[in-house]
Amino acid sequence: MIEKYEIKLKKSSILLAEDEENLRDSFKKVLLLYVQKVYTASDGEEALELYYKHKPDILITDLKMPKINGLDLIKTIRKENEEIPIIVTSAYTNQEFLLESIKLSLVEYAVKPIREINLSELLESCAKILIKHSRTIIKLAENCYYDYDNKTFTYKEETTLLTNKEIDFIEILLSHRGNLVTKYKIEDKLYIYEEAPPSALKNLVFKLRKKLKVDIIKTVSKLGYMIE
Repeated sequence: MIEKYEIKLKKSSILLAEDEENLRDSFKKVLLLYVQKVYTASDGEEALELYYKHKPDILITDLKMPKINGLDLIKTIRKENEEIPIIVTSAYTNQEFLLESIKLSLVEYAVKPIREINLSELLESCAKILIKHSRTIIKLAENCYYDYDNKTFTYKEETTLLTNKEIDFIEILLSHRGNLVTKYKIEDKLYIYEEAPPSALKNLVFKLRKKLKVDIIKTVSKLGYMIE
């Protein structure tokens, strides 16, 4: 699996709705190899309660379940959340549901048992959707990412902690990605409440470049900076 998708999944949660206890427990153990948290439900009603309580990032649900079936569970969740990636699992192919599922924007209708290689592909598809609807982790260059949530920079799997000023500087450039941001505009945002010496911004950029170990910050004709 591509690294950025692994990173996204490791910070994500899954709601697993499955009425067979042994299958539910074993499936949870496998899912925890990919994601941070797995909430489990033995029926559709419990799944809906857990959804409202925890707002998971991904839903995996069986089709036939007590109290509320998988189809009605998905329809209820889709009324308020059109973006959550949803995988349906079933022991058999349900033609009626397959036709209905077209309207529900599923990642996949998967027939049990799901092999781990197929599960990895399904979860990668979920990660793509999560990234598409979120700016949590941004790719800056090859093997190089900025994490908006944790305010960290990662290069070749090595994570670098940043100061508040460095975070602000990177996020200013990313908000204008591909375009020049003048020194005056950056200084105006970075030093609102303080008197900064003329060399303050130049020194910040110099130290940041050494810390990042990769050339992502471009100087544009001494006018300002940009991230491509």
